[in-house]
Amino acid sequence: MSTNIKPFYIYTDRNFLYIKNINESAERLANNIYAYSANIDKDNNIHILAIDSIGRVIHFFNNDGVWKKNIIRKCFNSARNIKDMRLYILNDYFNIFVVEKYPLDDNLFKISHLNFNISNYNMFRHTIDKVFKDSSSIYKLNIDELSNIIFQYKTLDVLSRDICDNVIIFNSISRKWITSTPLLRSNQISLNEKNTSSNIKSDIFEYCYSIKYKL
Repeated sequence: MSTNIKPFYIYTDRNFLYIKNINESAERLANNIYAYSANIDKDNNIHILAIDSIGRVIHFFNNDGVWKKNIIRKCFNSARNIKDMRLYILNDYFNIFVVEKYPLDDNLFKISHLNFNISNYNMFRHTIDKVFKDSSSIYKLNIDELSNIIFQYKTLDVLSRDICDNVIIFNSISRKWITSTPLLRSNQISLNEKNTSSNIKSDIFEYCYSIKYKL
């Protein structure tokens, strides 16, 4: 039995981004960071995606024990309205979901999906506008056994004030969003409901032990 990754924390303090291993000192990775999310790829490499105060998406990664960063591109005019950010790694592609609040309506949100390859940063972006938050969550996300993303959300009809349920699917092969079909929805294997009422600045990412067993 061997452990490849020690427990660690990723957090922000006064807009500085830090990573800290258990029983070790914290390392400051960057300043002016407004939102971030982290995940681990199939090779047990840690990836941190962050958005700075001027709306740039930044990739932090560890290379031979040294943390490095790549500024990918400016994706948002401002980070002020960002309320949540989540990172998923599927088939060597980053999938980032960023929730932005409408300034004049507490129940309406814009959700951006950023999809790009780990090696070349060739980004695909899709925006879902005027998403309505119900009593439980802003959206619900499922990943099926083919690594397709099933995305459920609600919209509000401005005239009738009716709430509509919507389901769209991101095809991991074509990298395109399509409307829901029974076949694609039948193989859901994991559910991650995203209730974004929490403060993203206090969101601490913790990864305990990654254990491999050798027979």
